[in-house]
Amino acid sequence: MKTRRFSLISAGAFALSLCLPSAAWSESLALILTNRSYDDFGRAWGVAERRALVEVFNDAGFRILGARDMSAAALRKAAVEAQDAAGRDGIDRVAIVLSGHFVAGANDSWLLGTDAADVSAITAGAEGLSVSALSGLASGHPGQALVVLIPSRGNDLPLGPGVKPGIDDFEIPQGVTFASGPSGAVQNWLGMSILTPGVSLSDAAQNAPDGMQVMGFLSDGVSFAGAAAAADPEQPAADVPRALAELSFWNAVRDIETRDAFERYLQRYPQGLFAADARAHIADIRDAPQQRARANEAALDLDRNARREVQRDLSLLGFDPRGIDGVFGPGSRAAIRAHQRSLGMPETGYLSAEQLRILRRDAARRADELEREAQERREAEEARDRAYWDSTGRGRDEAGLRAYLQRYPDGLFADLAQQRLSRIDDDRHREAEAEERNAWDRARARDTTTAYRRFLDGFPNGTFAEAARARLAQLEADDGNKKQIEAARTEEARVAGSQVARVLVEQRLSQIGLEPGIVDGSFDARTRRAIRRFQKAANLPVTGYVTQATMVRLLASGILRRN
Repeated sequence: MKTRRFSLISAGAFALSLCLPSAAWSESLALILTNRSYDDFGRAWGVAERRALVEVFNDAGFRILGARDMSAAALRKAAVEAQDAAGRDGIDRVAIVLSGHFVAGANDSWLLGTDAADVSAITAGAEGLSVSALSGLASGHPGQALVVLIPSRGNDLPLGPGVKPGIDDFEIPQGVTFASGPSGAVQNWLGMSILTPGVSLSDAAQNAPDGMQVMGFLSDGVSFAGAAAAADPEQPAADVPRALAELSFWNAVRDIETRDAFERYLQRYPQGLFAADARAHIADIRDAPQQRARANEAALDLDRNARREVQRDLSLLGFDPRGIDGVFGPGSRAAIRAHQRSLGMPETGYLSAEQLRILRRDAARRADELEREAQERREAEEARDRAYWDSTGRGRDEAGLRAYLQRYPDGLFADLAQQRLSRIDDDRHREAEAEERNAWDRARARDTTTAYRRFLDGFPNGTFAEAARARLAQLEADDGNKKQIEAARTEEARVAGSQVARVLVEQRLSQIGLEPGIVDGSFDARTRRAIRRFQKAANLPVTGYVTQATMVRLLASGILRRN
């Protein structure tokens, strides 16, 4: 077991960690690059306003570099300037904000210069600025580094082979906090959360609005903006910036807890308050079993997609990694440890080759079992569906049609039953008195429980009374499940928010015979019905929205099965 050593610090230094305001930081640096007006690629829509970003970071005490509407050469020049500035003594926090047209290749993404033309996998590096390179620049300030990407929206860029519009996979260095999303959401998050003194990185991630993604270094004990209250009056004023900066840097190093992070601390503060602690940690790490476990996992050379597969496998076996994003954060490490515990392996939280082999084998078996169970439930449900259709008269009268739809609103004959009821309603509509017909039209237009109750109050035995009662019952049932459906809708935006993920869902639904309609990435009424049918067969909460559990089960046989 690794032994941790800690040095005592003065009460004044401890109070400093709790009480000092963000203004006591040493210099903070923000590189802000926004490109909107492109020569060949057209105007970039949804790009952040640089002036607003500058105001937010100015208020937080940052020195600002960069400009707007820059060519590729100018972008690189600004990045070099930021690199030089970030390497100087006294720079504690580094923020990098990029907005404009992005393109993504196999292992990196680039912000395009305004003069970009003929962009392909070969030329992207010359036509823009590498996100990986800038992330590497930020990694020189572990725990105090923020990279924010705000891509343009709705642009069909004329690109060459090997690249696509937007942001894709790239490695997030240790100690760097990464965020992306639409301009409005990001700007609110910057001003109201991540740049608010006292808000931890973990809380800032939790506070991110819908549509944003926050990942990477997300510590519970480190605030990017520093502490929140007034300075300790007994602390000498000249010592405040230096002491607070060192304490914040040390907190970040302790959270990262790698040899490289402790060595970075010693490089910056060779005679610092925590220098003895840092050297003791380095000695502990050098030959510690945990470090060997880290090295063994690193030797597996798992890329982002391989890590996603590991997270899917863990989830499939009941070990929740709290996200399938290809980043091994605290949730993934806890799931790996739980899986190791179940196998009687050392609980290191890092994968070994043997654990990976077992994980893949068991996940493939479980995927097959779940697929067989779901198929059996589907077949049994369809048999009950057909039997009930027969028992209600196979749609020969209105009572039978309504009884069938009440029990099987997404059933095999639901479309046919609805068509026949629509014809019955149309016939009645022509026959009904004008007053009742107008009231029925108003109720259907509003389509609420209140509207249908009001109609039934006025026409309890009217031509459309049965139709009103049937629709009222359906809406009341939906209201009972409203919170669960809303939660599932929110989760779907995160799990299947991209066009690629939605097409994948529709393809899988089509492969297993659930008829989701046209496979185009657009979830219409037929797709929602197919999702509900699948959830019912898979014994999952029936919401019609793709939750993480639904995605894992849906893709289990298609993606996780290995030969």
